[in-house]
Amino acid sequence: MSSTIKRMEGQPTLFTARPTRLSLQQLNFGEDQQRAVRVNVWRNHALESIASLAQPYFAFGRWQVTFNFGDYDDSLMFAGREQADIELLWLDSSRYLANTDFTSWREWLLTRLGVLRAATTAPIIVATWLQSDEQHQQMQALVDTLPDIYFADIGSVCAAAGVDLLDMRIAVATGSPVSNAAQPLLARKLACHWLPAALSPPIKALALDLDNTLHKGILGEDGIQGVELTPQHKALQESVKALQQKGIFLALVSRNERVDVEDLFAQREDFPLKWDDFAATEISWGDKASAIARVAQALRIAPDAVLFVDDNIGELAAVTSQLPQVHAIHAHENAELTRRAVEFYPALWRWKVTADDVKRNQDMKANALRESLMTEVTDHEEYLRNLQVTLVFNHSPQEHLSRLADLCKKTNQFNLAMRRFSLSELTERHQNENSCVACVQLKDRLSDSGIIAVVVAERHGDLLIIEELCISCRALGRQLEDTIVLWTIRNLPQFQSCEQVCFRVQHGPRNQPAVTWLAGHLQVAPDTVQEGLNGIPRHALEQFTPVQSVQLIEE
Repeated sequence: MSSTIKRMEGQPTLFTARPTRLSLQQLNFGEDQQRAVRVNVWRNHALESIASLAQPYFAFGRWQVTFNFGDYDDSLMFAGREQADIELLWLDSSRYLANTDFTSWREWLLTRLGVLRAATTAPIIVATWLQSDEQHQQMQALVDTLPDIYFADIGSVCAAAGVDLLDMRIAVATGSPVSNAAQPLLARKLACHWLPAALSPPIKALALDLDNTLHKGILGEDGIQGVELTPQHKALQESVKALQQKGIFLALVSRNERVDVEDLFAQREDFPLKWDDFAATEISWGDKASAIARVAQALRIAPDAVLFVDDNIGELAAVTSQLPQVHAIHAHENAELTRRAVEFYPALWRWKVTADDVKRNQDMKANALRESLMTEVTDHEEYLRNLQVTLVFNHSPQEHLSRLADLCKKTNQFNLAMRRFSLSELTERHQNENSCVACVQLKDRLSDSGIIAVVVAERHGDLLIIEELCISCRALGRQLEDTIVLWTIRNLPQFQSCEQVCFRVQHGPRNQPAVTWLAGHLQVAPDTVQEGLNGIPRHALEQFTPVQSVQLIEE
Protein backbone atom coordinates (compact mmCIF):
# COMPACT_ATOMS: atom_id res chain seq x y z
CA MET A 1 0.00 0.00 0.00
CA SER A 2 1.43 3.40 -0.94
CA SER A 3 2.18 5.90 1.80
CA THR A 4 -0.29 8.30 0.18
CA ILE A 5 -3.16 5.83 0.57
CA LYS A 6 -2.10 4.92 4.13
CA ARG A 7 -2.14 8.59 5.08
CA MET A 8 -5.60 9.07 3.58
CA GLU A 9 -6.93 6.04 5.40
CA GLY A 10 -5.69 7.63 8.60
CA GLN A 11 -7.67 10.82 8.04
CA PRO A 12 -10.83 9.72 9.94
CA THR A 13 -8.69 9.05 13.03
CA LEU A 14 -6.62 12.21 12.75
CA PHE A 15 -9.45 14.58 11.97
CA THR A 16 -12.32 13.30 14.05
CA ALA A 17 -13.79 15.90 16.39
CA ARG A 18 -12.22 14.29 19.46
CA PRO A 19 -9.17 12.18 18.58
CA THR A 20 -8.24 9.67 21.26
CA ARG A 21 -4.85 8.72 22.59
CA LEU A 22 -5.27 5.03 21.78
CA SER A 23 -6.42 5.57 18.19
CA LEU A 24 -3.58 8.01 17.47
CA GLN A 25 -0.99 5.64 18.92
CA GLN A 26 -2.18 2.87 16.58
CA LEU A 27 -1.49 4.90 13.42
CA ASN A 28 1.60 4.08 11.39
CA PHE A 29 2.33 5.95 8.17
CA GLY A 30 5.72 4.32 7.57
CA GLU A 31 9.04 5.98 6.91
CA ASP A 32 8.03 8.64 4.40
CA GLN A 33 9.13 11.75 6.26
CA GLN A 34 10.63 14.38 3.96
CA ARG A 35 11.64 17.11 6.39
CA ALA A 36 13.57 16.91 9.64
CA VAL A 37 12.69 19.55 12.25
CA ARG A 38 14.30 20.22 15.62
CA VAL A 39 12.30 21.95 18.35
CA ASN A 40 13.85 23.41 21.50
CA VAL A 41 11.31 23.23 24.33
CA TRP A 42 11.60 25.65 27.29
CA ARG A 43 8.93 24.71 29.82
CA ASN A 44 7.71 24.72 33.38
CA HIS A 45 5.32 21.79 32.90
CA ALA A 46 5.33 18.58 30.89
CA LEU A 47 4.94 18.47 27.12
CA GLU A 48 6.17 14.93 26.52
CA SER A 49 2.77 13.24 26.26
CA ILE A 50 1.46 15.89 23.86
CA ALA A 51 4.63 15.70 21.78
CA SER A 52 4.11 11.94 21.51
CA LEU A 53 0.50 12.38 20.37
CA ALA A 54 1.62 14.94 17.79
CA GLN A 55 3.89 12.45 16.01
CA PRO A 56 1.12 10.91 13.80
CA TYR A 57 0.17 14.41 12.68
CA PHE A 58 3.80 15.23 11.91
CA ALA A 59 4.05 11.98 9.95
CA PHE A 60 0.87 12.85 8.04
CA GLY A 61 2.58 16.12 7.02
CA ARG A 62 5.76 14.13 6.21
CA TRP A 63 7.77 15.75 8.99
CA GLN A 64 10.22 14.01 11.31
CA VAL A 65 10.26 16.15 14.45
CA THR A 66 12.76 15.90 17.29
CA PHE A 67 12.01 17.67 20.57
CA ASN A 68 14.92 18.85 22.67
CA PHE A 69 13.39 19.17 26.14
CA GLY A 70 14.97 21.54 28.62
CA ASP A 71 14.61 21.01 32.37
CA TYR A 72 11.57 22.38 34.16
CA ASP A 73 12.63 25.99 34.64
CA ASP A 74 10.31 28.82 35.71
CA SER A 75 13.18 31.26 35.32
CA LEU A 76 13.64 30.57 31.59
CA MET A 77 17.43 30.66 31.62
CA PHE A 78 17.66 28.80 28.27
CA ALA A 79 20.60 26.78 29.62
CA GLY A 80 22.35 24.42 27.21
CA ARG A 81 20.55 25.79 24.16
CA GLU A 82 21.39 24.04 20.90
CA GLN A 83 20.69 25.07 17.33
CA ALA A 84 17.07 24.37 16.39
CA ASP A 85 14.52 25.19 13.72
CA ILE A 86 12.08 26.62 16.25
CA GLU A 87 11.94 27.57 19.92
CA LEU A 88 8.81 26.62 21.91
CA LEU A 89 8.04 28.17 25.30
CA TRP A 90 5.53 25.81 26.97
CA LEU A 91 4.36 27.69 30.05
CA ASP A 92 1.92 27.05 32.89
CA SER A 93 0.88 30.67 33.48
CA SER A 94 -0.71 29.83 36.83
CA ARG A 95 2.71 29.10 38.35
CA TYR A 96 3.70 32.73 37.72
CA LEU A 97 0.36 34.41 38.42
CA ALA A 98 0.10 32.71 41.81
CA ASN A 99 3.00 34.88 42.96
CA THR A 100 2.78 38.05 40.89
CA ASP A 101 0.32 40.12 38.87
CA PHE A 102 -0.11 39.75 35.12
CA THR A 103 1.54 43.08 34.26
CA SER A 104 4.71 42.21 36.16
CA TRP A 105 4.87 38.74 34.65
CA ARG A 106 4.31 40.18 31.16
CA GLU A 107 7.19 42.66 31.63
CA TRP A 108 9.49 39.92 32.92
CA LEU A 109 8.52 37.59 30.04
CA LEU A 110 9.36 40.32 27.55
CA THR A 111 12.90 40.53 28.93
CA ARG A 112 13.34 36.74 28.68
CA LEU A 113 12.03 36.73 25.10
CA GLY A 114 14.49 39.49 24.31
CA VAL A 115 17.33 37.31 25.59
CA LEU A 116 16.20 34.35 23.48
CA ARG A 117 15.60 36.55 20.43
CA ALA A 118 19.16 37.83 20.69
CA ALA A 119 20.47 34.27 20.76
CA THR A 120 18.66 32.91 17.71
CA THR A 121 16.87 33.96 14.53
CA ALA A 122 14.57 30.91 14.65
CA PRO A 123 10.83 31.50 15.12
CA ILE A 124 9.66 31.51 18.74
CA ILE A 125 6.25 30.29 19.94
CA VAL A 126 4.91 31.20 23.39
CA ALA A 127 2.22 28.64 24.32
CA THR A 128 0.22 29.22 27.47
CA TRP A 129 -3.29 29.99 28.73
CA LEU A 130 -4.65 33.24 30.16
CA GLN A 131 -7.60 34.29 32.26
CA SER A 132 -9.28 37.07 30.26
CA ASP A 133 -9.60 38.63 26.81
CA GLU A 134 -7.69 41.65 28.09
CA GLN A 135 -4.73 39.47 29.08
CA HIS A 136 -4.93 37.76 25.70
CA GLN A 137 -4.70 41.12 23.92
CA GLN A 138 -1.79 42.23 26.10
CA MET A 139 0.08 38.99 25.43
CA GLN A 140 -0.47 39.40 21.69
CA ALA A 141 0.82 42.98 21.92
CA LEU A 142 3.87 41.69 23.81
CA VAL A 143 4.89 39.15 21.18
CA ASP A 144 4.31 41.73 18.44
CA THR A 145 7.07 43.90 19.91
CA LEU A 146 9.74 41.39 18.85
CA PRO A 147 10.15 39.83 15.39
CA ASP A 148 9.09 36.30 14.54
CA ILE A 149 7.43 35.53 17.88
CA TYR A 150 3.94 34.04 18.05
CA PHE A 151 1.40 33.61 20.84
CA ALA A 152 -0.27 30.18 20.88
CA ASP A 153 -3.37 30.44 23.03
CA ILE A 154 -3.83 26.99 24.55
CA GLY A 155 -7.03 27.99 26.31
CA SER A 156 -8.86 29.05 23.15
CA VAL A 157 -8.17 25.66 21.50
CA CYS A 158 -9.95 23.83 24.31
CA ALA A 159 -12.73 26.42 24.61
CA ALA A 160 -13.53 26.09 20.90
CA ALA A 161 -13.77 22.30 21.27
CA GLY A 162 -15.79 22.43 24.50
CA VAL A 163 -13.07 20.57 26.41
CA ASP A 164 -11.80 21.40 29.90
CA LEU A 165 -8.19 22.56 29.63
CA LEU A 166 -7.11 21.77 33.17
CA ASP A 167 -7.45 18.77 35.46
CA MET A 168 -5.56 19.45 38.66
CA ARG A 169 -6.05 15.82 39.79
CA ILE A 170 -3.38 14.66 37.34
CA ALA A 171 -0.91 17.53 37.73
CA VAL A 172 1.40 15.85 40.24
CA ALA A 173 1.43 12.48 38.49
CA THR A 174 1.94 13.80 34.95
CA GLY A 175 3.90 16.98 35.57
CA SER A 176 1.23 19.15 33.95
CA PRO A 177 -2.32 20.26 34.78
CA VAL A 178 -3.38 19.93 31.11
CA SER A 179 -6.25 17.44 31.04
CA ASN A 180 -6.13 14.12 29.22
CA ALA A 181 -9.01 15.25 26.99
CA ALA A 182 -7.17 18.41 25.96
CA GLN A 183 -3.90 16.72 25.06
CA PRO A 184 -4.86 15.20 21.65
CA LEU A 185 -6.44 18.50 20.59
CA LEU A 186 -3.32 20.45 21.53
CA ALA A 187 -1.13 17.86 19.79
CA ARG A 188 -3.11 18.38 16.56
CA LYS A 189 -2.98 22.15 16.89
CA LEU A 190 0.77 22.07 17.53
CA ALA A 191 1.55 19.76 14.60
CA CYS A 192 -0.95 21.02 12.03
CA HIS A 193 -1.17 24.76 12.74
CA TRP A 194 1.42 26.31 15.01
CA LEU A 195 4.68 24.73 13.82
CA PRO A 196 3.91 24.53 10.05
CA ALA A 197 2.65 28.12 10.00
CA ALA A 198 5.96 29.27 11.45
CA LEU A 199 8.23 27.05 9.32
CA SER A 200 6.61 25.85 6.08
CA PRO A 201 5.99 27.51 2.73
CA PRO A 202 2.23 28.02 2.78
CA ILE A 203 -0.43 26.22 0.79
CA LYS A 204 -1.79 28.81 -1.65
CA ALA A 205 -4.60 27.01 -3.48
CA LEU A 206 -7.29 24.37 -3.00
CA ALA A 207 -8.04 22.29 -6.09
CA LEU A 208 -11.49 20.85 -5.43
CA ASP A 209 -13.30 17.97 -7.04
CA LEU A 210 -17.07 18.49 -7.38
CA ASP A 211 -19.17 15.27 -7.23
CA ASN A 212 -19.28 13.67 -3.77
CA THR A 213 -16.82 16.30 -2.60
CA LEU A 214 -18.64 19.65 -2.62
CA HIS A 215 -22.04 17.96 -2.72
CA LYS A 216 -23.48 14.46 -2.35
CA GLY A 217 -24.27 12.77 -5.66
CA ILE A 218 -23.12 12.84 -9.26
CA LEU A 219 -24.15 15.79 -11.37
CA GLY A 220 -24.19 13.86 -14.65
CA GLU A 221 -26.52 11.19 -13.19
CA ASP A 222 -28.57 12.98 -10.52
CA GLY A 223 -28.99 16.31 -12.28
CA ILE A 224 -28.74 19.84 -10.95
CA GLN A 225 -31.59 19.52 -8.47
CA GLY A 226 -30.77 15.88 -7.70
CA VAL A 227 -27.37 16.40 -6.10
CA GLU A 228 -27.74 16.97 -2.36
CA LEU A 229 -26.23 19.74 -0.29
CA THR A 230 -26.15 18.01 3.09
CA PRO A 231 -25.58 20.14 6.19
CA GLN A 232 -22.04 18.76 6.30
CA HIS A 233 -21.37 19.64 2.65
CA LYS A 234 -22.80 23.11 3.22
CA ALA A 235 -20.42 23.58 6.17
CA LEU A 236 -17.54 22.38 3.99
CA GLN A 237 -18.43 24.88 1.24
CA GLU A 238 -18.72 27.68 3.82
CA SER A 239 -15.32 26.90 5.31
CA VAL A 240 -13.74 26.75 1.85
CA LYS A 241 -15.33 30.08 0.95
CA ALA A 242 -13.92 31.57 4.17
CA LEU A 243 -10.45 30.46 3.09
CA GLN A 244 -11.01 32.11 -0.29
CA GLN A 245 -11.87 35.36 1.46
CA LYS A 246 -8.54 35.13 3.33
CA GLY A 247 -6.59 34.93 0.06
CA ILE A 248 -6.46 31.18 -0.66
CA PHE A 249 -7.09 30.47 -4.37
CA LEU A 250 -9.91 28.06 -5.18
CA ALA A 251 -9.82 25.88 -8.30
CA LEU A 252 -12.50 23.50 -9.51
CA VAL A 253 -11.15 20.28 -11.05
CA SER A 254 -13.97 18.01 -12.16
CA ARG A 255 -14.80 15.31 -14.70
CA ASN A 256 -18.04 16.74 -16.07
CA GLU A 257 -19.48 18.71 -18.94
CA ARG A 258 -18.51 22.33 -18.42
CA VAL A 259 -21.93 23.71 -19.32
CA ASP A 260 -23.56 21.42 -16.73
CA VAL A 261 -21.24 22.65 -13.97
CA GLU A 262 -21.80 26.29 -14.88
CA ASP A 263 -25.57 25.70 -14.81
CA LEU A 264 -25.25 23.98 -11.41
CA PHE A 265 -23.61 26.99 -9.77
CA ALA A 266 -26.03 29.35 -11.55
CA GLN A 267 -29.16 27.51 -10.42
CA ARG A 268 -28.29 26.14 -6.97
CA GLU A 269 -28.73 29.29 -4.91
CA ASP A 270 -28.36 27.23 -1.74
CA PHE A 271 -24.68 26.57 -2.56
CA PRO A 272 -22.46 28.90 -0.48
CA LEU A 273 -19.80 28.64 -3.19
CA LYS A 274 -20.44 30.56 -6.41
CA TRP A 275 -18.83 30.16 -9.82
CA ASP A 276 -16.94 33.45 -9.43
CA ASP A 277 -15.28 32.18 -6.25
CA PHE A 278 -13.04 29.93 -8.35
CA ALA A 279 -9.86 31.53 -9.63
CA ALA A 280 -9.36 28.64 -12.07
CA THR A 281 -11.63 25.93 -13.46
CA GLU A 282 -10.67 22.70 -15.19
CA ILE A 283 -13.85 20.89 -16.26
CA SER A 284 -13.12 18.09 -18.70
CA TRP A 285 -12.78 14.34 -19.11
CA GLY A 286 -8.99 14.51 -19.22
CA ASP A 287 -6.62 13.33 -16.51
CA LYS A 288 -6.60 15.39 -13.34
CA ALA A 289 -2.82 15.56 -12.94
CA SER A 290 -2.61 17.56 -16.17
CA ALA A 291 -5.55 19.66 -15.04
CA ILE A 292 -3.88 20.50 -11.72
CA ALA A 293 -0.63 21.32 -13.51
CA ARG A 294 -2.60 23.79 -15.65
CA VAL A 295 -4.26 25.22 -12.53
CA ALA A 296 -0.86 25.85 -10.95
CA GLN A 297 0.36 27.48 -14.14
CA ALA A 298 -2.75 29.67 -14.42
CA LEU A 299 -2.40 30.79 -10.79
CA ARG A 300 1.37 31.24 -11.25
CA ILE A 301 2.16 29.06 -8.27
CA ALA A 302 4.19 25.88 -7.86
CA PRO A 303 2.41 22.50 -7.65
CA ASP A 304 3.68 22.09 -4.09
CA ALA A 305 1.48 25.04 -3.10
CA VAL A 306 -1.67 23.17 -4.19
CA LEU A 307 -3.89 21.00 -1.95
CA PHE A 308 -6.03 18.62 -4.04
CA VAL A 309 -9.31 17.35 -2.52
CA ASP A 310 -11.13 14.44 -4.19
CA ASP A 311 -13.42 11.60 -3.10
CA ASN A 312 -11.70 9.07 -5.38
CA ILE A 313 -8.59 7.58 -3.72
CA GLY A 314 -7.47 6.14 -7.04
CA GLU A 315 -7.64 9.62 -8.56
CA LEU A 316 -5.66 11.04 -5.65
CA ALA A 317 -3.03 8.31 -5.97
CA ALA A 318 -2.75 8.92 -9.73
CA VAL A 319 -2.29 12.67 -9.26
CA THR A 320 0.30 12.35 -6.50
CA SER A 321 2.11 9.71 -8.55
CA GLN A 322 2.49 12.09 -11.51
CA LEU A 323 2.85 15.24 -9.39
CA PRO A 324 4.40 14.03 -6.09
CA GLN A 325 4.78 17.59 -4.83
CA VAL A 326 1.00 18.18 -4.84
CA HIS A 327 -0.67 17.84 -1.43
CA ALA A 328 -3.79 15.66 -1.27
CA ILE A 329 -6.79 15.00 0.96
CA HIS A 330 -9.41 12.31 0.58
CA ALA A 331 -12.94 13.76 0.55
CA HIS A 332 -14.77 11.43 2.94
CA GLU A 333 -18.42 10.44 2.56
CA ASN A 334 -18.97 12.39 5.79
CA ALA A 335 -18.14 15.89 4.60
CA GLU A 336 -17.56 17.02 8.18
CA LEU A 337 -14.40 14.89 8.19
CA THR A 338 -13.33 16.52 4.94
CA ARG A 339 -13.97 19.98 6.37
CA ARG A 340 -11.84 19.22 9.40
CA ALA A 341 -9.07 17.64 7.29
CA VAL A 342 -8.90 20.82 5.22
CA GLU A 343 -9.01 22.96 8.35
CA PHE A 344 -6.05 21.14 9.87
CA TYR A 345 -4.01 20.41 6.75
CA PRO A 346 -0.46 21.60 7.61
CA ALA A 347 0.59 24.98 6.18
CA LEU A 348 -2.92 26.10 5.25
CA TRP A 349 -3.55 27.90 8.55
CA ARG A 350 -1.90 31.33 9.08
CA TRP A 351 -0.80 33.14 12.22
CA LYS A 352 -2.04 36.35 10.61
CA VAL A 353 -4.04 37.28 7.53
CA THR A 354 -2.66 40.48 5.98
CA ALA A 355 -4.34 43.05 3.78
CA ASP A 356 -2.18 41.83 0.87
CA ASP A 357 -3.46 38.28 1.42
CA VAL A 358 -7.05 39.47 1.07
CA LYS A 359 -6.19 41.25 -2.20
CA ARG A 360 -4.78 38.13 -3.83
CA ASN A 361 -7.93 36.71 -5.43
CA GLN A 362 -9.08 40.08 -6.81
CA ASP A 363 -5.61 40.67 -8.21
CA MET A 364 -5.57 37.28 -9.93
CA LYS A 365 -8.90 38.02 -11.61
CA ALA A 366 -7.52 41.36 -12.76
CA ASN A 367 -4.56 39.51 -14.31
CA ALA A 368 -6.95 37.85 -16.77
CA LEU A 369 -8.11 41.31 -17.88
CA ARG A 370 -4.50 42.49 -18.16
CA GLU A 371 -3.57 39.54 -20.35
CA SER A 372 -6.57 40.20 -22.57
CA LEU A 373 -5.57 43.85 -22.87
CA MET A 374 -2.01 42.87 -23.79
CA THR A 375 -3.27 40.92 -26.80
CA GLU A 376 -5.07 44.03 -28.06
CA VAL A 377 -2.05 46.35 -28.18
CA THR A 378 1.33 46.07 -29.88
CA ASP A 379 3.13 48.83 -28.00
CA HIS A 380 4.18 47.80 -24.47
CA GLU A 381 4.49 51.40 -23.30
CA GLU A 382 0.92 52.02 -24.47
CA TYR A 383 -0.20 48.88 -22.61
CA LEU A 384 1.30 50.10 -19.32
CA ARG A 385 -0.01 53.63 -19.89
CA ASN A 386 -3.50 52.24 -20.41
CA LEU A 387 -3.24 50.27 -17.15
CA GLN A 388 -2.03 53.39 -15.27
CA VAL A 389 0.69 51.39 -13.52
CA THR A 390 2.30 52.81 -10.38
CA LEU A 391 5.33 51.42 -8.55
CA VAL A 392 5.94 52.60 -4.99
CA PHE A 393 9.51 52.10 -3.69
CA ASN A 394 10.15 51.94 0.06
CA HIS A 395 13.74 51.76 1.29
CA SER A 396 12.88 51.71 5.00
CA PRO A 397 9.87 49.42 5.28
CA GLN A 398 9.92 48.71 9.01
CA GLU A 399 6.12 48.43 9.18
CA HIS A 400 6.11 45.93 6.32
CA LEU A 401 8.82 43.52 7.52
CA SER A 402 6.30 40.84 8.46
CA ARG A 403 4.81 40.94 4.95
CA LEU A 404 8.33 40.83 3.44
CA ALA A 405 9.23 37.75 5.48
CA ASP A 406 6.03 36.19 4.21
CA LEU A 407 7.06 37.06 0.64
CA CYS A 408 10.51 35.50 1.16
CA LYS A 409 8.86 32.32 2.44
CA LYS A 410 6.21 32.07 -0.28
CA THR A 411 8.04 33.09 -3.47
CA ASN A 412 9.45 30.24 -5.53
CA GLN A 413 9.75 31.33 -9.17
CA PHE A 414 11.34 34.80 -9.02
CA ASN A 415 13.49 34.05 -5.98
CA LEU A 416 17.15 34.36 -6.89
CA ALA A 417 18.98 33.34 -3.70
CA MET A 418 16.30 31.19 -2.01
CA ARG A 419 17.52 32.52 1.36
CA ARG A 420 13.96 32.68 2.73
CA PHE A 421 14.83 35.23 5.39
CA SER A 422 12.71 35.06 8.52
CA LEU A 423 11.21 38.13 10.16
CA SER A 424 13.97 38.24 12.74
CA GLU A 425 16.64 37.99 10.03
CA LEU A 426 15.03 40.82 8.06
CA THR A 427 14.74 42.92 11.23
CA GLU A 428 18.41 42.34 11.99
CA ARG A 429 19.41 43.53 8.51
CA HIS A 430 17.00 46.46 8.60
CA GLN A 431 18.74 47.71 11.74
CA ASN A 432 22.30 47.19 10.44
CA GLU A 433 23.86 50.26 8.80
CA ASN A 434 25.72 48.09 6.28
CA SER A 435 22.52 46.37 5.16
CA CYS A 436 19.27 47.50 3.62
CA VAL A 437 15.83 45.99 3.17
CA ALA A 438 13.65 47.51 0.46
CA CYS A 439 10.27 46.67 -1.01
CA VAL A 440 8.07 47.63 -3.95
CA GLN A 441 4.30 48.01 -4.13
CA LEU A 442 2.44 47.65 -7.43
CA LYS A 443 -0.97 48.98 -8.38
CA ASP A 444 -2.88 49.88 -11.54
CA ARG A 445 -6.41 50.88 -12.47
CA LEU A 446 -7.60 47.25 -12.20
CA SER A 447 -6.32 46.39 -8.72
CA ASP A 448 -3.86 47.12 -5.96
CA SER A 449 -1.44 44.18 -5.89
CA GLY A 450 0.12 45.38 -2.64
CA ILE A 451 3.77 44.68 -1.85
CA ILE A 452 5.13 42.44 -4.60
CA ALA A 453 8.91 42.61 -4.27
CA VAL A 454 11.63 42.54 -1.63
CA VAL A 455 15.35 43.27 -2.01
CA VAL A 456 17.85 42.62 0.78
CA ALA A 457 21.34 44.04 0.25
CA GLU A 458 24.56 44.05 2.26
CA ARG A 459 27.66 46.15 1.66
CA HIS A 460 31.04 44.41 1.86
CA GLY A 461 33.80 46.90 1.00
CA ASP A 462 33.12 48.17 -2.52
CA LEU A 463 30.72 45.31 -3.23
CA LEU A 464 26.97 45.57 -2.80
CA ILE A 465 25.68 42.02 -2.42
CA ILE A 466 22.02 41.33 -3.15
CA GLU A 467 21.38 38.58 -0.63
CA GLU A 468 17.68 38.17 -1.37
CA LEU A 469 15.59 39.15 -4.39
CA CYS A 470 11.97 38.06 -4.65
CA ILE A 471 9.09 39.19 -6.87
CA SER A 472 5.62 37.78 -6.36
CA CYS A 473 4.36 35.68 -9.26
CA ARG A 474 1.31 37.96 -9.42
CA ALA A 475 3.55 40.80 -10.65
CA LEU A 476 5.26 38.82 -13.39
CA GLY A 477 4.27 38.97 -17.04
CA ARG A 478 4.08 42.77 -17.29
CA GLN A 479 7.76 43.21 -18.22
CA LEU A 480 8.37 45.34 -15.16
CA GLU A 481 11.10 43.21 -13.58
CA ASP A 482 13.98 45.49 -14.66
CA THR A 483 12.32 48.60 -13.29
CA ILE A 484 11.30 46.87 -10.06
CA VAL A 485 14.76 45.44 -9.34
CA LEU A 486 17.26 47.85 -10.86
CA TRP A 487 15.49 51.03 -9.80
CA THR A 488 15.24 49.69 -6.26
CA ILE A 489 18.97 48.89 -6.15
CA ARG A 490 20.01 52.20 -7.70
CA ASN A 491 18.24 54.05 -4.92
CA LEU A 492 19.66 52.02 -2.04
CA PRO A 493 21.84 54.21 0.22
CA GLN A 494 24.64 51.62 -0.02
CA PHE A 495 24.67 51.76 -3.84
CA GLN A 496 26.32 55.18 -3.88
CA SER A 497 29.59 53.87 -2.43
CA CYS A 498 29.88 50.55 -4.27
CA GLU A 499 31.77 49.64 -7.43
CA GLN A 500 29.98 46.44 -8.27
CA VAL A 501 26.61 44.88 -7.53
CA CYS A 502 26.74 41.13 -6.91
CA PHE A 503 23.61 38.95 -7.01
CA ARG A 504 23.68 35.84 -4.84
CA VAL A 505 22.30 32.84 -6.75
CA GLN A 506 21.10 29.48 -5.55
CA HIS A 507 19.50 27.18 -8.08
CA GLY A 508 16.17 25.84 -6.89
CA PRO A 509 13.62 23.54 -8.45
CA ARG A 510 11.45 26.40 -9.71
CA ASN A 511 13.41 29.66 -9.69
CA GLN A 512 14.37 29.55 -13.37
CA PRO A 513 12.50 32.84 -14.13
CA ALA A 514 14.77 34.72 -11.71
CA VAL A 515 17.92 33.03 -13.02
CA THR A 516 16.90 33.75 -16.63
CA TRP A 517 16.33 37.40 -15.76
CA LEU A 518 19.83 37.68 -14.25
CA ALA A 519 21.38 35.81 -17.20
CA GLY A 520 20.01 38.50 -19.50
CA HIS A 521 21.91 41.17 -17.58
CA LEU A 522 25.05 39.05 -17.38
CA GLN A 523 24.72 38.43 -21.15
CA VAL A 524 25.13 34.68 -20.70
CA ALA A 525 22.94 31.64 -21.22
CA PRO A 526 20.69 30.86 -18.19
CA ASP A 527 22.23 27.42 -17.70
CA THR A 528 25.69 28.98 -17.30
CA VAL A 529 24.74 31.20 -14.35
CA GLN A 530 26.79 29.94 -11.42
CA GLU A 531 25.65 29.50 -7.85
CA GLY A 532 27.18 32.06 -5.51
CA LEU A 533 27.92 35.66 -6.46
CA ASN A 534 27.43 37.05 -9.99
CA GLY A 535 28.56 40.66 -10.47
CA ILE A 536 27.32 43.56 -12.59
CA PRO A 537 29.42 46.78 -12.72
CA ARG A 538 27.93 49.80 -11.02
CA HIS A 539 27.94 51.85 -14.24
CA ALA A 540 25.67 49.29 -15.92
CA LEU A 541 22.97 50.04 -13.38
CA GLU A 542 23.61 53.78 -13.59
CA GLN A 543 22.85 53.64 -17.31
CA PHE A 544 19.53 51.90 -16.72
CA THR A 545 16.40 53.85 -17.70
CA PRO A 546 13.11 52.76 -16.12
CA VAL A 547 9.93 52.25 -18.14
CA GLN A 548 8.66 55.74 -18.99
CA SER A 549 4.96 54.97 -18.96
CA VAL A 550 4.99 53.85 -15.31
CA GLN A 551 4.62 56.26 -12.43
CA LEU A 552 7.47 55.83 -9.94
CA ILE A 553 6.96 56.98 -6.36
CA GLU A 554 9.56 57.01 -3.58
CA GLU A 555 8.28 56.64 -0.03
